[in-house]
Amino acid sequence: FHGTLPSAELRVRALALLWNFCPSSPMTVRKHHGQACPAERLNGKRYADNWLENLLASGSVNGLRRYQQNPL
Repeated sequence: FHGTLPSAELRVRALALLWNFCPSSPMTVRKHHGQACPAERLNGKRYADNWLENLLASGSVNGLRRYQQNPL
C-alpha cells in the first residue's frame, strides 16, 4: 500500500462498505430470494430500493438497533 497505515485502514473500510452495499448480480439476487446485497442478507431487511440510501440509513441513527439495557 502507499501512504500511512491509518490511511490504508480507512481505504479498506471504505471498500468493505461498498462491497457490502453494492447490488449483487441478478443471478445472485435470484439465488437469495430477492435480497440484493450482502448487508441486506445479514440484516434481513431493506431500508430503501436504492443501495446508496440503504448505506446511508444503516450508517445513521435510522439503522440503529436499540438493545434493552440490563437493569442490574
